[in-house]
Amino acid sequence: MKKWLLSTKVKPKNPYTGSCLLNTKITGDDAPGDTWHMVFTTEGEVPYKEGKSIGVIADGVERNEKPHKLRLCSIPSNALGDFGDSKINPS
Repeated sequence: MKKWLLSTKVKPKNPYTGSCLLNTKITGDDAPGDTWHMVFTTEGEVPYKEGKSIGVIADGVERNEKPHKLRLCSIPSNALGDFGDSKINPS
């Protein structure tokens, strides 16, 4: 079994709580949709692989006062580094 497949240890009933280190909108205001660059810390607890997805549930509530729903975020290649400095977040 490949190491990156072990992320199945994190499930809806056993979620991992991490921190968002960066959340920056990278599309223009006139774009038909929004694309964001986000960097998360996982402290090495959530193995991941570029090209896969991670489910994210934000803290707080939506405008309708209901809890945020799960959103899938794709994990792209980080050739430019997490912060554009060619370095990968060590967590």
